[in-house]
Amino acid sequence: MRDESSLDLDEDLIVATRAFTWQHLAPAAAVVAGVFHALAMALRKFYGAGNYLLQPGWWAGCLADGIGGIVFTLASPLLAVQIFVPLTAVSQLSAAYAVGFCFFGEESSVRRHAGFALSVISVVILSMVPWAEGKAIEGSFWTLWLQPHFLVVSVGWLLLIAVLFAFFSDEDGSALLSALFDGVQFLFSRTLALNVEAAGGVLSPHSAEMFAGKMICALLVLHFQQRALHAELSRMGALLPLMQNLTTASLGLSFFGDAVEVTPPLVIGMLLAAVGFWSLSERQETGREAEGLDEGSKDDKQVDAPEDASDKTTESNG
Repeated sequence: MRDESSLDLDEDLIVATRAFTWQHLAPAAAVVAGVFHALAMALRKFYGAGNYLLQPGWWAGCLADGIGGIVFTLASPLLAVQIFVPLTAVSQLSAAYAVGFCFFGEESSVRRHAGFALSVISVVILSMVPWAEGKAIEGSFWTLWLQPHFLVVSVGWLLLIAVLFAFFSDEDGSALLSALFDGVQFLFSRTLALNVEAAGGVLSPHSAEMFAGKMICALLVLHFQQRALHAELSRMGALLPLMQNLTTASLGLSFFGDAVEVTPPLVIGMLLAAVGFWSLSERQETGREAEGLDEGSKDDKQVDAPEDASDKTTESNG
């Protein structure tokens, strides 16, 4: 018979082997989650014209988004958040960027490539900025919305959204508005998790209220993200994760009182995000749109030709 020490060694070896396996599967799961999110954006863009709610392909995009979220949730405890979150975001950015060029025929430029690279770098830097969870704040969930610093952050985002709608494009404004609702959804989600944990896993009426708020925000995120996807996927695929990181972090910090130090990496990440957004704001027609413009110009020339001929005839008769 084998002694107890050898059995303990076997159990330790099995545990170590499983931990090693999951540690190496977690990065792959992060990449898979990001690719599924990008695939969801591509499907919802492709089937998003007209009454998209009746398109099975559009719902397939929602399903792909849900699968990506499930993979992200299940694999996130297996890897440090400073590695897992940026890896997922970069995978989503890269996949959406590639699909935009390869499938939708979107044109590339040096400025847009630079914006994509800066967005990737800024997402990685901002995701790795250390922060400390704030102390429990007294008061109800709804009274916390009246905190002065939270109101300042919220009004700041709303003013920026108004600027995007007025001076950039409806798609850019819709993208940031969807990211803002995604940040509000985070407030409901975190409060819901805290309530369930405090109640020992029991759902209370307050928890149901938080869940309802989370679902409403999710629908608003989906709606405004669909409006944003009218623009080029290569551009929105890079902008949306960047905007979501910024809005979620700023709203969470100001609402829950989380602490983050203003360090050089944070400042650099914010500056790169701003320059990346400016670079990606360049609008270009896709290949299909360019073909439509060419056909329209040909039709205009054909219409103008008879008019020119009639003008010449009139002049000769005169």
